[in-house]
Amino acid sequence: MPPRKAAAKATSEKAPSKKVAEPKKTTTTSNKKAPANKKRARSPDGEYEPEVEAEAEADAAALVKEEPQASVGEETEESTTKPAQPPLVGKFDIYAMELPFLAKAYLPTSTAEPQFGALYDTILTYQAKSDFTARCVLPASKEDSDKENDKPGRLSSAVLKDPMEGMPWDISLVDLQRVEPVVFLAKEQKEFATPPRTDCGAGIEGHTVLEDSNCGVQSAGGVFRMQRAWTEDRGGENVEVFEGYLSFDVVYSGMYRRKGHGSGQKIGFSFWAVRARKGADGSEIGLAEA
Repeated sequence: MPPRKAAAKATSEKAPSKKVAEPKKTTTTSNKKAPANKKRARSPDGEYEPEVEAEAEADAAALVKEEPQASVGEETEESTTKPAQPPLVGKFDIYAMELPFLAKAYLPTSTAEPQFGALYDTILTYQAKSDFTARCVLPASKEDSDKENDKPGRLSSAVLKDPMEGMPWDISLVDLQRVEPVVFLAKEQKEFATPPRTDCGAGIEGHTVLEDSNCGVQSAGGVFRMQRAWTEDRGGENVEVFEGYLSFDVVYSGMYRRKGHGSGQKIGFSFWAVRARKGADGSEIGLAEA
């Protein structure tokens, strides 16, 4: 900012008929400079003081007003905008937070801050071997993406399997909708490695159900919630880590109970997720859409 100009001194003029000099009115100007890079405080409520106001007006008339400018590379609150994030659609590979090798990469004993970059790199080593806890596919939403999607998503996991067939349940993700923020229940938050982030913007949530009826199942259902927890630009490529929670509770019918499989299964776990790998043709590898 250029130096401020000094206030011009008032020049006294002779009165044509009076020799007695009238007392000069002096005007005081403030020599205090406003601190740089600091927002002006709003006018506080108080009593009206005309003398103070007159002095302020005199100062304002004498000084050249100049708004402080941000230095090069400095972002102002108004100019800072978050870049648009890719939509939460497509195929994802899911990894349970309880896996010890991932928990160690995410939160080493030497630091209290989550290491998302190290977590992402560790996940990629297992993803390259098609090693994961679960997979899901989230469909593109309607034009009005704040409402329910036209078609369901899909989920498959070796953890959630039919005890008679020994194969993963065919699970649909229904009632999918964008929400901001994603709200995790207290019991779900306890399953996280660290408290879920609250500055992630919009996420997605819905319910888990069986794709088709099963004669051995009386009822089945749960929840699915996921949000983007971290993103980083790596050589022009945007990489991401997601966090979430899913559950699937199954109550067996009499047939499965008579076969010795008990009354059912109740499974829920927190997870991290990354986008699916891409094949040579550029398409995502994973579950087919419903």
